[in-house]
Amino acid sequence: MRYKGLSFYFAPLALALFMSTVALAAEIYQGKGITAGAAETQQGKSTAAGAAETQQGKVIVAGAGKLTMEDMRGNMQYTHEVAPNTQIICEGKKCGLSDVKMGDLVQVTVDKQGDKTVATKIEVKKADSAS
Repeated sequence: MRYKGLSFYFAPLALALFMSTVALAAEIYQGKGITAGAAETQQGKSTAAGAAETQQGKVIVAGAGKLTMEDMRGNMQYTHEVAPNTQIICEGKKCGLSDVKMGDLVQVTVDKQGDKTVATKIEVKKADSAS
């Protein structure tokens, strides 16, 4: 009999936990699970909706002005247009899109430019480097 009264206290807690989990899953599904970091904020870019955002993942293919990657869990694929002026950094040194290989870990900063979403910065950790 005593435990029936406890369910009155735990039911709202369980509901709140469930609702926050659903909201988080919806944000991740929509690609909003990773937000812009301090570097973008320092460059004067806002972290508000529709502004630059950062995605992390593993490279599937890079070349011909595009980067295709999958998220860290391997659930979603993203293809980003890479402009000629996109800043690409491999292991802390400036490099080009041709230096980015399948399996490399990347952190890509994307920004909306007109109708397109364009990669403005790509940071690469080579797959063959020691962790």
